[in-house]
Amino acid sequence: MITFTDVENNEYQAQCEIEKTDAVNGEKSLSGTIYFGQDVKANIAKGWTLSFLDEEYVVVTYTKNDKENTVAFSAVQAFFYKMSKTGFYEKWNGSHPFASYLDALFAGTGYTYDNTASVAAFEKQDWGMSDRLSLFNDIIDQASVEFSVEGTVVHVVPAMGSDLSTIVRKKFNLDTAEIQTDNTSFATYGRGYGAYSKPNDTTSKRLEVEYKSPLYNYYYPKFGAIEAVPVADERYTIAENLLAAVKEKVDKSWAISLTLNLVDLQSVGYKYAMANPGDYITVIDESLNFSDKVRIIKVTSDYDIRGTRTKTEVECGSLSFAEQQKTSQSTLSNVAAGKIPVPNEWLTSQVQLATNSLLAARTELKFTDQGIIAIDKSDANKVVILNSAGLGVSTDGGQTFKSAITADGVVADRLFGNLISGITYETKDAASGYTIRLKGGAMELLKGDDLVSGINQNTSGSTFNNFEGHTLSLSQTNASGVSTEVLAIPSSSTHDSPKLSVYGKINTRLKFLSDGVIQADNLLWLGSLNGVNIGAFGSDGTFTHRIDATSSEVKVFGNFTVYNGSKNAAQVTRDGIRATPAYELAENYVGDIGEGKTGDDKTVRVDIDPLVFDLINTDKPYQVFLTAYSDAHFWVSERGKDYFVVSSDSPDSAFGWELKGKRRGFEDQRLVDTKDTYEDLEKMEGLIPNGNQNVQSNS
Repeated sequence: MITFTDVENNEYQAQCEIEKTDAVNGEKSLSGTIYFGQDVKANIAKGWTLSFLDEEYVVVTYTKNDKENTVAFSAVQAFFYKMSKTGFYEKWNGSHPFASYLDALFAGTGYTYDNTASVAAFEKQDWGMSDRLSLFNDIIDQASVEFSVEGTVVHVVPAMGSDLSTIVRKKFNLDTAEIQTDNTSFATYGRGYGAYSKPNDTTSKRLEVEYKSPLYNYYYPKFGAIEAVPVADERYTIAENLLAAVKEKVDKSWAISLTLNLVDLQSVGYKYAMANPGDYITVIDESLNFSDKVRIIKVTSDYDIRGTRTKTEVECGSLSFAEQQKTSQSTLSNVAAGKIPVPNEWLTSQVQLATNSLLAARTELKFTDQGIIAIDKSDANKVVILNSAGLGVSTDGGQTFKSAITADGVVADRLFGNLISGITYETKDAASGYTIRLKGGAMELLKGDDLVSGINQNTSGSTFNNFEGHTLSLSQTNASGVSTEVLAIPSSSTHDSPKLSVYGKINTRLKFLSDGVIQADNLLWLGSLNGVNIGAFGSDGTFTHRIDATSSEVKVFGNFTVYNGSKNAAQVTRDGIRATPAYELAENYVGDIGEGKTGDDKTVRVDIDPLVFDLINTDKPYQVFLTAYSDAHFWVSERGKDYFVVSSDSPDSAFGWELKGKRRGFEDQRLVDTKDTYEDLEKMEGLIPNGNQNVQSNS
């Protein structure tokens, strides 16, 4: 019986014939026909789900056949349906870590992921604004990884499946087989182009490699070099890694597709597990002259109304041609002909005997000449062996032990624990060639065999070392995985000429101390070849208030306020350098000084300098101060907009004048409040150590 659930989570039972399809990185899907279950047949609608083999599927289509009183339907596994119906409303550009893409896609979906694949950051252009399933498949393809779904957890792995010891042989458990080859992409030669010698110059020389397959010389006389599409990726900086990528592309250019039907021997008591998508099996068919190791790409199984699997069709693709050459064809032929027993790494007679004994026994354990062997009764691919050599755990019937403890060490896909102690730990990214090594209480970071940087400890503390010729950066990364450099030791820095580049904003007060005490000779120098700019950002993002210092002058933009001191000009005198303080007023004035002489009519017009007139606002009252240089009395008889008139009681009389007018744009300023408090001044390194000495009493 199959359980169906409607939109309101009401459950109904039905009997169906079902065809189930599982594929590597493809949708898990069902198609079926409902024969019994009137409530389901009458009411099935959009939003219904069903549970099959402990997995939830969403019904996407259904067709009612009134003549036969049946309902045909199709359904997809819930993950694929929900992700395809959920949008991602952002658009990303640039390079991001693989985990950042996954985090963004899985956020808020109810699904989580477990990633065990090592994938370097990669670049996308206009990635987003689509359904999450399409975007997920896109980055899975880009990263060249695979995935499987278990409940609400999506497992991202370098490759699915296991290399099984299962042999599928004609007239034993192979019913029919059909082989199809595809050489449309066949290549014998490939090239690779990696990083530029100058990273920011695309005209500079690139890292370049080439590869010729074992079949190159065979096909060259007739076709010449049969070239694959070149691998062009600037992330490759090591020739060996780039060559490996080109080699893989050429060697996998010849594909073999195999479709076969397996007789499900489990129904007659054969306990060895059927293979799953991603698994590798060995297929032998003498009539087709085929004997090779192939990978299962898709499995389609038929189930009757009792839930019994009645037929399984498997679609396979071969290993690459280069990998095929590693398989001993003579051994396969001898096995197929029955001349020699199946090799131990496939399925030994001893293991077969032990398997039968264990399954028939009351206990899971059996002592054999190979040691103590435990085999899972429901899945014979799961094997544990214990002997004098060590302990091993296998998921492929004992062919390989990916988790093992021997005298040579511990091998495992994953290690879990609160503390892992040891002498040396090393992890390496094959694509980029970068390595992190923990060794003797220190950390080393390497690029290939070249030591780039590291963390060491000594008697004075911890040291983060950057080796000459490399850049050490401290960056800030946002939620999208985009990084901005904040602090860096550039590659041009050396031991004798150390350099530091600061790109971020410094949010602190800098103090330069000697033994914890501020010293006069502990100076801070800021300098560059062309000049130094110190400023604060305005609301529009520009430096509205700043000081610009060059080799010839210093400019101040914005208000300039001096605390606890005066504005001085330094003058050379016969007794050394003396300070001449600036004249301070309560209001903002601009002045000018000159001399004049009244005429025969005892008056003279003095025109205000046009440039001075531009600086002052003569619409406001301005002041003229007169000094007599003759035996006469002087006064200002008229103040015009751009002139003033001086009169005297005697003709032809000399005088001096001083003009003071309010600065244009600052006419209303008078003793401007700085908004600073006494408490603020106390924080400014002792500006008022004995109280406010600038305030005097009126009493």
